[in-house]
Amino acid sequence: MSKKPISMNALNIKIANAQDLSTCEGLLFDNIFDVVDEDKAICLKESSDMCIGIREILTTCQISNSAKHQLALKRIEQIWNAEPNTELGNELDELVRIVCSYEEQFLS
Repeated sequence: MSKKPISMNALNIKIANAQDLSTCEGLLFDNIFDVVDEDKAICLKESSDMCIGIREILTTCQISNSAKHQLALKRIEQIWNAEPNTELGNELDELVRIVCSYEEQFLS
């Protein structure tokens, strides 16, 4: 589903109705590096990488290599106590099914 573009007229109305921007306080930080320390940045990157990898596994319904297998196992550990019939519970069920299929095919 794609979003409809905003017409220039609608955009001008929104800008005209916006609060006076000159009264806004300045930014507290000059750049993101002042906000996020190195440890937090590493944690955010690892979390992002995991989300991308898990999305690929769930989209293709298969595990392509041992690194993806380890990633899926790590995610299963994270969401192990998910409630059934919830978004996380469904993700857990699907990942377990995919991991079992991979292990039957390649680790038996």
